[in-house]
Amino acid sequence: MSPLSDATSVFVKPTLETKFHIDFSWWDREGRELRVDVLKHLRPESQAAFANYTGGEQVDAVDLETGEVRSVDRLQYLLRTQCKPPEEFLTEHTSLVDAVFHLFLHNGNQPLTPQELSEQINRPATTILRTLSGRSVYKGLRPVLNDAE
Repeated sequence: MSPLSDATSVFVKPTLETKFHIDFSWWDREGRELRVDVLKHLRPESQAAFANYTGGEQVDAVDLETGEVRSVDRLQYLLRTQCKPPEEFLTEHTSLVDAVFHLFLHNGNQPLTPQELSEQINRPATTILRTLSGRSVYKGLRPVLNDAE
C-alpha cells in the first residue's frame, strides 16, 4: 500500500460506474516486485515458469473471439492462461484487495466497475469503491483514467 503518487489521480473522484484495473506501471514507479504478489495467484505448475520471468518478452497469442494473432507481453499471456480460476482462489477469507487483484489477473486486466466486481467476488460494490478509491493504492488497483492507460 502506498499513497497516490500520480498527481492526476488526486483529481479523480471514482463512482460506482468508474472502471478499475491493475496499473502495471504503478509497480515500477513504487519500486515493488510484481512477481512476489502474482505467484500465489498462479497454478502450482506455472509458478516455476514465472519465477524466471525478467520482463519485456513478447509472445504470439490468439484472440479466441476473433482468431486474430497478436504479439502480447509474456507476463500478460501467462497470467491470463495460467491464473487459477476464481472459484479455486476465492474463499470467505480472501481479502477484498486480493480478490479484486486476482479477478483482474484472471480476466486479462479488463477494466470493471465496482458493481461488476461485486457480482463476481460477492462483496458490496460500495465497499469495493471505498477501498479502491481511497488515498492509498493497493497492488496497483486504480481507476482507468483514459484510453491510453
